[in-house]
Amino acid sequence: MLKKEFINPHPMGFTSTVAYTAQGVKTIVVSGQVGFEDGRFGDTFEEQAAMAHRNLIKELSDAGAQVSDVIKINSYVVDLDAERSKTLARVKEQYFTQSDQPASTLVGVSALVMKQLLVEIEVTAVVEVG
Repeated sequence: MLKKEFINPHPMGFTSTVAYTAQGVKTIVVSGQVGFEDGRFGDTFEEQAAMAHRNLIKELSDAGAQVSDVIKINSYVVDLDAERSKTLARVKEQYFTQSDQPASTLVGVSALVMKQLLVEIEVTAVVEVG
C-alpha cells in the first residue's frame, strides 16, 4: 500500500514537500527552495544560497528527514558562471557535511519565478520507516 503525505502546502498552488511511503521506505520530494526567508530576499547570491539550504533543511525536518538522507539534489542558478558555481559549492559544504554526497545536477537558467531570485534548490531524500 502506498501512503502519500502533502507537507507544507504553498499559497502559490503547490505543495512544498510531498512524501510517499511503501514497503518500509519513505521517499521525500522537496520542491525548489529559494533565497527568500523571513519575508525578505537575500541581498547576495551567497546569502540566497544559504537561505535556500536552510529552507531545504526545514522542509526535510518537517517530513522526518535530514540532510544525510538526501540522495539527489538539483540546483538552478541564474546567470551561472564559475564564481557562482564555486560559491554554491562552498555554501553546500556547510550543510551537506557527510562523506557520502548525493547525486547532483547544476543547471544555469536565465530567470526564476521572481526577478529577485538567484538560486533554487530541490532535493529527493529517502528514509526507512517502521
